[in-house]
Amino acid sequence: MSTALPAILMLVVGLFTLALAILRRVQSGRSPVVLTYGDDAEGFAGKLFRVIVAALVVHLLAIAAFPEAVTAAFGRIPALDMPILQAVGIVLMALGGGLTMLSQWAMRHSWKIGIPEKQDAPLVTSGLYAFSRNPIYVGMVAALIGTVLAVPNVVSVALALSAWISISYQIRMEETHLARSFGESYIAYCRSVRRWV
Repeated sequence: MSTALPAILMLVVGLFTLALAILRRVQSGRSPVVLTYGDDAEGFAGKLFRVIVAALVVHLLAIAAFPEAVTAAFGRIPALDMPILQAVGIVLMALGGGLTMLSQWAMRHSWKIGIPEKQDAPLVTSGLYAFSRNPIYVGMVAALIGTVLAVPNVVSVALALSAWISISYQIRMEETHLARSFGESYIAYCRSVRRWV
């Protein structure tokens, strides 16, 4: 397996997300990036998410550029260090990244990064969102599990666990916001569609 492949897959998703954010800003005149920087729970979650993503990108770029040095510094987890698991990891990264991008696109103008102060877009409940309330996060988690399998070291595990905690917390904050914004229609949606899958 090419040591650059995990970094390439992560960068493809990152560049797609950036391009989509630019497109949505051009189309609507407003940025879909609404992460806050405050000292409240939402601001902390946003900062934590940015740090985790940056650390993951740096980690994958370091593996692509200096695979021997990263392995020497962090080792590999022997139980996961098998070519078949690395291949499964790459597939999970690709599928998870694809699901993330497709889910972002499917939300159209309702897609935001963060929680908006005022809900100004409709609730999306069709397509992928008829099977999961959070297909973007399902894709992210699949890609993170894939990262652990493709790059089986303690940094990958630590970043994946940190991201899981951050995502789980973010979902709950978003659910509170959506319940407040959409009321009974969101509560009915929650009863019929699971949080994950």
